Amino acid sequence: MNTVNKIFELSDVCFAYRKKEVLKNINLEIAAGENLGIVGESGSGKTTLLFLLLHLAKARRGSVRFCGQLLSEMAGKALKNFRTKVQPVFQDPFLSLDPAQKIESIIGEPLVSLGLTKTKEERKERIRQVLEKVGLEEDSMPRHPAEFSGGQRQRIAIARALVTNPEVLIADEAVSALDIITKIEILKLLHELKEKGNFTLIFVSHDLPAVMDISERIVVLDRGEIIEDAPARCVVRSPAHPRTKLLVESGLLL
Repeated sequence: MNTVNKIFELSDVCFAYRKKEVLKNINLEIAAGENLGIVGESGSGKTTLLFLLLHLAKARRGSVRFCGQLLSEMAGKALKNFRTKVQPVFQDPFLSLDPAQKIESIIGEPLVSLGLTKTKEERKERIRQVLEKVGLEEDSMPRHPAEFSGGQRQRIAIARALVTNPEVLIADEAVSALDIITKIEILKLLHELKEKGNFTLIFVSHDLPAVMDISERIVVLDRGEIIEDAPARCVVRSPAHPRTKLLVESGLLL
């Protein structure tokens, strides 16, 4: 992989919590513009890896680089730029949206905190545009999260992530709290957004069919280690690691 095309590069990364090693010797390169799935059972280290990519946790050993720059050395303007370019969508839209805030405030918060708009009118137009992208009307702005369904709330969460025009969207179990029909709708939306946008999508889940649907390449985590890193079809049709094969055949990833 050409260095210019790397958006993330993790080298020999280890992470421990309360003296227990959660991630072990993680080496991973993520290319700009790719759809990467990260899959594994509960407790495999998926969320910890996500926190490292979001710079919400620091590696005990090894390095995490974003566009060639060490996350551990980012501060001030560089860190603000990183927060603008890398945005998360979390699992439960019922918990990730502040029930007391109006949708306009929820989506506009990153614009305010990162200083990305100069006027209220500019901010409102950015919010209107991103609501349209996720299939919601402008009249959603003065309403509260409780007035929306689970699928609509997740669309709002995706809009909040996209309003900064990020280079990377990290979805953490973004469809696992939704019913099957709504899950299909949100996966379809992510496909459409990815086709129209120019961002890297990192989709983290224990749901292998969902990861297969959205990803070009899949990384399989098991007990804190990467045991498989291959094109999506290969992971399911001809897994190289015995543990991956066992997980796929037994349905333990589902």
